[in-house]
Amino acid sequence: MRHVRRSTSPWLIAAISGALFGVVCGMARAQAPADAPMSSRSVLPFTQSGYIGLSGGRSQYDLATGPAGLAYDDTDTAWKLSAGGYFHRNIGVEVGYLDFGRAYRLDGRTKAQGINLSLVGRAPIGERLELFAKAGTTYSRTSTSAQPVYGLRAGKNSGMGLSYGVGASWGFTPNIAAVLEWERHRLRFSDDTAPADMATVGVRYKF
Repeated sequence: MRHVRRSTSPWLIAAISGALFGVVCGMARAQAPADAPMSSRSVLPFTQSGYIGLSGGRSQYDLATGPAGLAYDDTDTAWKLSAGGYFHRNIGVEVGYLDFGRAYRLDGRTKAQGINLSLVGRAPIGERLELFAKAGTTYSRTSTSAQPVYGLRAGKNSGMGLSYGVGASWGFTPNIAAVLEWERHRLRFSDDTAPADMATVGVRYKF
């Protein structure tokens, strides 16, 4: 018996992402002070109030498992390095490198990493708490191995896929914040295109 994976329509992902942006931007208009200052410093061109962040946590792949009884582990340690900045006090952009770790299936392993580019909407709630949502694309590079007897096409693959996520940050100081985040990225594997989730906690340094 094989694991039956439900595919997610790109149009559904886009609709969810649009709804998330609408909620965040609506909250931002209601919550953000009109005269809130923005730092002019950023590592990304044409942006302000820049930041860099490092996060770690868990990933989960959504991949076929093969016949019942085979060893299968679809979770692993994941981490990402990111940098972002804002065009407007509530709308910005973020780029990041992501490592999803490894999944073990069909007597082989699958691993993935990628570069993500996302638009970000944020909503400050008071002086320290900030909610955000993001949507964009991830260029992934994946590697899959398996025993030939199971009929899985092994090898490497790469390509673009949709991504989205939500999160929150808490500022301990004007420059240091803790970040909790969940993301979904659609990745290209040698045998299929499938989502992988990341749930991470980390630290963000704001310029």
